[in-house]
Amino acid sequence: MSGESDVLAALRDIFARVSGQPDVILVPSMALSDVPLMDSLRLLETVALAEEHFGITIDTAQIESIATVGDIARLFEAPT
Repeated sequence: MSGESDVLAALRDIFARVSGQPDVILVPSMALSDVPLMDSLRLLETVALAEEHFGITIDTAQIESIATVGDIARLFEAPT
């Protein structure tokens, strides 16, 4: 697991791959509804690839509570 900047960088790479948008811009405060081409299927695919990347399994209830890019990042950040 990593800090926020490492997590966001990994999420950008993962979402760029999922969405086919190599120049995607993600910021923690961005609502998922504001992320171009983000939908429930791409969210699940993004989380699944992030789980694989970080070696973490996320509970379904946690996925259902995701509203922002920062919410996704916090799921994969190192505990403090």
